[in-house]
Amino acid sequence: MKITIALLCGCKFKKKTITRAVVFLVSFFVFVTCNMLLVAQVKLSADVTTRQLYNDKVIRIEKQMFFSSNGNLVVHYTYPQEYYMITNSFGEASIYQPDVNEVVQINDKSLSSQNEFIMLFLTPAYRDLNLTNIGFVLNDMQKDGGRIVKTFYPEKKSDTIFAKAVVVSEKNNPIYSAFYNKDDKILKKTYYSDYVTYPNISFPSVITQISYDLVKGDSVIKKEEYKNIKTKDFNNNALFEYKVPKNAKRVEPYKKK
Repeated sequence: MKITIALLCGCKFKKKTITRAVVFLVSFFVFVTCNMLLVAQVKLSADVTTRQLYNDKVIRIEKQMFFSSNGNLVVHYTYPQEYYMITNSFGEASIYQPDVNEVVQINDKSLSSQNEFIMLFLTPAYRDLNLTNIGFVLNDMQKDGGRIVKTFYPEKKSDTIFAKAVVVSEKNNPIYSAFYNKDDKILKKTYYSDYVTYPNISFPSVITQISYDLVKGDSVIKKEEYKNIKTKDFNNNALFEYKVPKNAKRVEPYKKK
């Protein structure tokens, strides 16, 4: 299916199209609260490769991420199409496509820097995947060998499609989570593996998420791999302070009809 970059980032640019299936971008931790204190890391960068399997097609996206502890995030998408996204914790984003020198500005909480997986593991709440901060209540906790199994329920059941969440941890690190509907069927499950450890940070460098469409009997598999994770000794070409060129042409966000 041919679509414009509008469906990648919610905006319309000229001249470029890419081939890809429908991208499922819903994250189970909808918005990490802005006032949450980050651990004592000023900056962090990583190279990320995302592979998504949908309708027997594999979609690959490559990007470089540059995060600052003030909530600013610069993402340089390098494949299949180059563009930059500069956003903050409030979802105030600029998306710039260099080959046509066009920029679109959007204010959308779904684009908040706090919605990135990497952000979740930079906060003290990562052990419970931030569930208690987004409306879930811990209901049960049990030991299973060397693992801890926690069960959460939404505080306000009318506010979410999820009726239950389960988080399995090993050595204080989440290794699995699952979200269930009211019929106790899994809607989404995620595996967290290949942890890397830095001062005050323990981060899964491989995250595999499976989302189920119970009506169609289909699923979407998304795997994210983080490499070259750095908290210091950054390259000279690090993009923490990247700015959109002043002569970039401003275009209006793409609006779905």
